[in-house]
Amino acid sequence: MENIINNLKEALIGESIAKRKYELFAEQAVKENLLEIAHLFIATAFAESIHIKNHLKALSSIIESPINLNEIVKINEDEIYKQVKDTSSNLLNAIDGENYEFKIMYKNFEKSAKKNKENVAELSFKLAKMAEKIHSKLFTKFFKILTQKKLFKKYEIYVCKICGNIEIGKIPSKCPLCDHSSIFYEKIEMN
Repeated sequence: MENIINNLKEALIGESIAKRKYELFAEQAVKENLLEIAHLFIATAFAESIHIKNHLKALSSIIESPINLNEIVKINEDEIYKQVKDTSSNLLNAIDGENYEFKIMYKNFEKSAKKNKENVAELSFKLAKMAEKIHSKLFTKFFKILTQKKLFKKYEIYVCKICGNIEIGKIPSKCPLCDHSSIFYEKIEMN
């Protein structure tokens, strides 16, 4: 049980840092007039907030008490600001982070939760893992467009409010990750 609680706390810290980092990466992309990449960073930051919400619910359920995120997560803004580079480098940073999350961190956390029969934590980790894989693919796609110096199309971007899946262009009738109806998707606007 202690292991699952620690894994949820680690996930909460990681997702909170990623959310803040993507917000800053979006600001940098705007400065470089790469608005579609900024839009993707904004959508992904929103998706990370969904993972935070799901992990908080799982942790609350396990310890049978409400959780204050600020008691778990202490973000060092200076450390995050140091990670902000040019948008091409920021995309590579994001790809590395998402790959680590879905290939290693969430894979291990999900196995541990399953072994310990912590179903709520297992589902939270599984949904995050699947969404992070999609996020990595999207960042990789945008990185290729940027490095090949192709023009970006203007996209509508939607995020599933249940699992954090990101869809570009149109909403599916149901989320391919969590199976919820399209009504659970939120259109993400550029600020």
